[in-house]
Amino acid sequence: MKLIKRLILNRPAEKRLVYFYAMVANDEQVWLLRDKKSDLLLLENDGEYPFLIPVWPSRSFAEMNSCNFDESYEAFNIPLSTFLDDILIDIENDGGATAIFPNGNDTTIQKRDEIKEMIRNLK
Repeated sequence: MKLIKRLILNRPAEKRLVYFYAMVANDEQVWLLRDKKSDLLLLENDGEYPFLIPVWPSRSFAEMNSCNFDESYEAFNIPLSTFLDDILIDIENDGGATAIFPNGNDTTIQKRDEIKEMIRNLK
């Protein structure tokens, strides 16, 4: 199973995006990483947004990525509605956006409205 997850994780961002939305629309939750102080992992961004909040479709994918950081992070899940209506509003008010299913090489960056639209189209 771990080999299959590695293969999925190494797919291009567009392919991971499809997988992410299929899982999230079904499970109605996203996975994030937090440190020992319960601070969320945020990634610095050189592009349009000063920072990104990374999200994954399952615990195993989040944990596979947690080893890419110097600090120790734990994976945790949050209901999709809470992510969209609470966390993402705060993130976007501070100028950030979402990194969908990042793998360290590439990712798709989306705003709250795009995420809501993608999920609405899947239901």
